[in-house]
Amino acid sequence: MSWHDLIFSDKKRDRIKRHLLFWLLWWIYFAGTYYYYVQVGLKEITFGELSGILVLNTFLLLLIHIVACYSFIDFLLPRYLLTKKYLSLSAYLVLMAIALLIIGYLVHARLFPLIDAAYIYTLPSNPKMVWWISINSVLLNTPKIIAAATAIKLVKRWYIKQKEKERIEKEKLITELQLLKAQIRPDFLFSSLDQIYSYTVNGSTEAPELLISFSDLLSYILYECDDLKVPLEKELLMTKEFIELERIRFRDSLEIEVAVKGDPTDKEIAPLLLLPFIEISIRQCTNMTEQSWINIDVNIVEEYLTMKLTNGINAVDIDPNEATNTEEIRNIQKRLQLLYQNSHELKMYAENEIHVTILKLNLRATPFLSITPRSTFNDKESLTKNAISQKNKVPRDR
Repeated sequence: MSWHDLIFSDKKRDRIKRHLLFWLLWWIYFAGTYYYYVQVGLKEITFGELSGILVLNTFLLLLIHIVACYSFIDFLLPRYLLTKKYLSLSAYLVLMAIALLIIGYLVHARLFPLIDAAYIYTLPSNPKMVWWISINSVLLNTPKIIAAATAIKLVKRWYIKQKEKERIEKEKLITELQLLKAQIRPDFLFSSLDQIYSYTVNGSTEAPELLISFSDLLSYILYECDDLKVPLEKELLMTKEFIELERIRFRDSLEIEVAVKGDPTDKEIAPLLLLPFIEISIRQCTNMTEQSWINIDVNIVEEYLTMKLTNGINAVDIDPNEATNTEEIRNIQKRLQLLYQNSHELKMYAENEIHVTILKLNLRATPFLSITPRSTFNDKESLTKNAISQKNKVPRDR
């Protein structure tokens, strides 16, 4: 069992272990200090002569400490200290101090002499020191252990609250990330379905090929994109599948050139991160009155991936400033910020009827969203319902 489990586990067995360890350590410390104080004003006594009585007496005093400590932690702390009822808390503390003073004196003046007699051992006594020893052992030591236990409890409570706060914040960010990713899916899914439908109605021989490519994309989106990262090879393969779908769709009206340099083996990337940029470029360039074109250059050097995406735009229909400041692009930027907070560079600009996107990623960067969310967005049925609900929002070009 680790120290973390011993301190923070809620299992009954672990709680008993850490409480016993806490009181055992306090008992050892208290017995050492008590052994010193009972000899104040007396002749020197060896530990062997006093060991049996010392163990029993300090154990009885320890019971008083335990009762007082748990009374404060389980009753006064939650009801009065944490709720800021300081006046009532002060009154209870005064009553507790008086009770401890009386109990400490009665134990030392009445009970301990009986224990000495039972051990047939007469400890040299100094009546003047009985009050001081009882005050020190009970009234002064009890606040020490209460303060220590309360400090541990409050620090532990603060730590747990901080961890819970961090967990909730991460889950919130992951939920936002899943929503942003879900917004990507319906757009090209339904446009691809429209495309396949059109080819099927027209009896095109390319419909089966389109359907196979679409099924691969659909399988990837529904079953392989719920992790924070996927193999880079798979992401590039699915990106090429999408490009091929668009090539068939637009035929000679769209020229797409793709160049991939470098080795994607054993590298990972956030899913559906490159494809939205390509989809935006296709939408932009298909509005051109002249030949539509897109150049895609992907370069992988060690742990860095750089994608340069260049496409033509129609300056009459598209404002260069608006081309780089759409809701879709802002959503992509949010995803990049969540997944690659300090490990990415994104430049997008438009000029002279050309739109350029340059994305650079550190593939070895570990997303700080590393916990498993309890969100229902990982549920396949939820994703399907979400896609269906957004179907009417997707423009059809059939």
